[in-house]
Amino acid sequence: MKQFLQILICCFPILCFGQTIFSNSIVGANPNLLNPYTVGQIVDPNITATGIGRGNAIFGVNSNNRYNAKSWKTDALDPEAYFEFTITPNTGKTIDFVSFSFNGQISINGPKLFAFRSSIDNFTSDIGVVTSNGSTVSLAAAPFQNVTSTITFRIYAWAALAGTGTFSINNFEFN
Repeated sequence: MKQFLQILICCFPILCFGQTIFSNSIVGANPNLLNPYTVGQIVDPNITATGIGRGNAIFGVNSNNRYNAKSWKTDALDPEAYFEFTITPNTGKTIDFVSFSFNGQISINGPKLFAFRSSIDNFTSDIGVVTSNGSTVSLAAAPFQNVTSTITFRIYAWAALAGTGTFSINNFEFN
């Protein structure tokens, strides 16, 4: 039985992890200067991706090797305070998502509550659970299968102790 599982894992690794279709390790000085940030991103040839961007209610903060922002609300989710990723399959192609994962960090006054949502339902429902230091969220549900048109994902953050508190995405990956 053990040999069968080893063969299954070695021969069919896509069953476990999926193929990375869009990622960025976000390295360099002050990535926040670009909105969206696309430097160093890796994109599957069957899709287009806009990079990581931010909403109008937050502002970039100079930091190396991470996409950092401040002005997160202290009291409630602001629909204009988010990090965003937009992915479009090329004509005649479909996307069957497996997961989204990222690593992040907050400053001492940074936000404490987070939501990961998509344009599928106009950003109204949470998809999985995300935290400040990073998460992996399953995208295996039916709405994220056989995607043939543009889809946008957002990470919202709020409940900051002060408007100067920061939250950053240090790297991310869509599988």
